[in-house]
Amino acid sequence: MTSAMATSDRPVPHAPGEPAPPLADLADLVARAGAAVVAERRRRAAEHGTSATALAVLRVLARVDGPAQRELAARAGVAPATLTPVLDALAESGDVVRARDPADRRVQRVALTTRGRARLHAASGATGPALPDPPDGHAAAVREYLVAVIARLEQDRSVAAG
Repeated sequence: MTSAMATSDRPVPHAPGEPAPPLADLADLVARAGAAVVAERRRRAAEHGTSATALAVLRVLARVDGPAQRELAARAGVAPATLTPVLDALAESGDVVRARDPADRRVQRVALTTRGRARLHAASGATGPALPDPPDGHAAAVREYLVAVIARLEQDRSVAAG
């Protein structure tokens, strides 16, 4: 056991701004890194008067022309129920417009407006902290590992829900 670890293998608390002590395993490191990135994205989005989810939606809309709300939710990585109030706020501020799909009136299509594109451009630095690059030659392996972790957890979650 290292001096930074408590007897229960939980990390010893540390002061803000100081590096975290070593954690018990890789899953703890992945969880802590993810939480830190999410917190920083939220903080940066708030500086632009919006949420990290709203910026994710605007980023998707900048790449995909007029997706249906369900597709938009999937691409932004949020539940449809989470997306609805975000779209309500973005529509109210003039950042997006929603319209019924003429081929299927049950489907709402969402499009980015000029104002929304300007907001996204202004907040482009709000996507998160500049992260250090993995050591030379390791980026592909790190990416592959993180994608595998996400896929496994999403698969486990869908099996548990089904």
